[in-house]
Amino acid sequence: MDQLRSAIQEFFSQWGGDQFPSFARILESMDWVSWTLVVLFGVAVVIGVFFSLSSRRTFLAEEDVEATTDMLLARLKQDPSVLPPTAILSRLGAEATLGLLEYGDRVDDLDFRYRWGSVRNELLYLLSKQNAFGPIYALARYYRSAEKEEPDTLRIRRTALIHKLGITRHLEPNADGSPAQLRIRCHPAEVVGDLGFDGSTLWLVPAEPAPPPQGPLIEMDPVEFDTLERAALNLNIRRTPMAGGGFRIKLEKRRGLWVVVGEDIEWAS
Repeated sequence: MDQLRSAIQEFFSQWGGDQFPSFARILESMDWVSWTLVVLFGVAVVIGVFFSLSSRRTFLAEEDVEATTDMLLARLKQDPSVLPPTAILSRLGAEATLGLLEYGDRVDDLDFRYRWGSVRNELLYLLSKQNAFGPIYALARYYRSAEKEEPDTLRIRRTALIHKLGITRHLEPNADGSPAQLRIRCHPAEVVGDLGFDGSTLWLVPAEPAPPPQGPLIEMDPVEFDTLERAALNLNIRRTPMAGGGFRIKLEKRRGLWVVVGEDIEWAS
């Protein structure tokens, strides 16, 4: 033990205060290369600390926002792309997802709508793949077609319209300000009703001539029933005479409620 103590004392005596240079002498001995290295080291430390703190704050934000349904829903209303649609549905549930869908369709901000489109389509797809009553009923309420007393054709048309335009059922006017019109080709015995379209609606039998359009046009063909619980509907959206698209909407009746289960693009220009 005495030998160890003597060795330690000898080691520190060799690095005594007289032999260790002072801070002033260190500064005097530094040239421009030394100062450059010191500055670079300082910058590296600052950058490392900044990214460490910013990364930690980002990762913790998502954990915090998922703590409750209300917090997550509020975060998604700011940025719908903060979570993938599968995670949104599993964490919110059908009812809160319905609230998000109705909120997102009403937002006019272009940046939000750019991110919202793909999220909305995926959420509708995920809901339509479920057979439980809760998700199907929430989807039917979103499509404004949960009243089973209404005729099937009316509920099918309203469902397809909201599926393409959102719950506002609005299509922007053309460059001249002419409003959009909805034209429905229907069977003579089909029940005529309100689809909630934001604009004028014209019901026509298949062979009836139609006036020339004055603005954007939405066209619906007669509903095609494959069975009592499966149907399809052709829907065309013409924003201008040269720009638009044709879609075939496929629907199924589940638990007495019509939901969209598929969509094919027939043409686009």
